[in-house]
Amino acid sequence: MTKRQCQEAVDRLFEFIDGELTDEELLRIGAHLKECPPCEAELRINEKIRLLVSQAHGEKAPHQLRERVLSTLRMAREESV
Repeated sequence: MTKRQCQEAVDRLFEFIDGELTDEELLRIGAHLKECPPCEAELRINEKIRLLVSQAHGEKAPHQLRERVLSTLRMAREESV
């Protein structure tokens, strides 16, 4: 595992969960998640968050809001490294 592979996997988790990646990206990130326990744990946390949010409210966040939230999460993650 390289730090870059982990960073990409974590950055793209919501897209992975939502099936919004290309087939190639899904396979690559899926393979990484199976081989990397810390990234797999992050996946499970994000799946739980997505499930709780979907149960709490039926509307989908606007695309711009989603992008701002993901960008903020990426920046926070980069600052913590």
